[in-house]
Amino acid sequence: MNWMSILKEESMWMTRLPEDKKKLLSMQPSFDVKFPELKYPSDESEISQVIEAVKSSDLTEEEETDYDKNNIDVMLELVGEDKDNWAKFVQDVDIYTIKLKMKYGRKRPYEFSDKIESKTDTDDSPSFPSGHAIEAYALAKVLGEKHPDKEKELNDMAQNVAMSRLQMGNHYPSDIKAGKKVGLMIADAYLSTNKIEKWSDILSKKGDGFKREKESGLHGWFSRRGGKETKGGKTQGGWIDCSTCGSKNGPKPCGRKDASKGTKRRCRPTCAACKTYKRRKGTA
Repeated sequence: MNWMSILKEESMWMTRLPEDKKKLLSMQPSFDVKFPELKYPSDESEISQVIEAVKSSDLTEEEETDYDKNNIDVMLELVGEDKDNWAKFVQDVDIYTIKLKMKYGRKRPYEFSDKIESKTDTDDSPSFPSGHAIEAYALAKVLGEKHPDKEKELNDMAQNVAMSRLQMGNHYPSDIKAGKKVGLMIADAYLSTNKIEKWSDILSKKGDGFKREKESGLHGWFSRRGGKETKGGKTQGGWIDCSTCGSKNGPKPCGRKDASKGTKRRCRPTCAACKTYKRRKGTA
């Protein structure tokens, strides 16, 4: 046991952070995520699990390289996505990751025990939470929304990438667990932000076809686009009953979790939620 390493209060990477990660640390992500306070057990309580995972690892050399160095590529290749198109999202994920790592400053397993050796140069930052796990699960969730038929494959690959960090001795089990939690939180925030931006794009389009939407906000959109589709393929105006969503000839479900409830349910945003719509007496 390396007792000098045990006596360290924090990871050596707190003062030796590489320049590329220092740059990320000084940047701000393009969307906001609120994280709860994260916790992890003592290094001593988890080090035996890391040692055992390394000893029993059945990863091939090719798998180690893919999960370690090409972790973004293996996720995107599953769905045929171009890496350049996801560069900004990955950068945002990495910004959040390094900020969390520097907040907690946990030592790597190889800093705690001389029974663990670093096999890569991708473990040049504090240990908690796992950056590979964060990236993998964030991408799995976001790409799964776009490619639902590939959701299982994406989640399986995310697990492979994340667990490889334990098998290679780069992380503790709690680093992986927290990484998954953080990755999913980032993905949820990104997806929510994207939905809002899409509405903004709709309402900011030019042309007479969107004149009413620009003047009356989302209420204008729903009053023109809501309603049941007729046999002729046209859609009636007006607010729609949530119970018709997804039914034959009905509108597509909005997917919102906060749709109004009750016997006279109506899709959100309701009249009361629309700032540009004058509320009438008796309006639910």
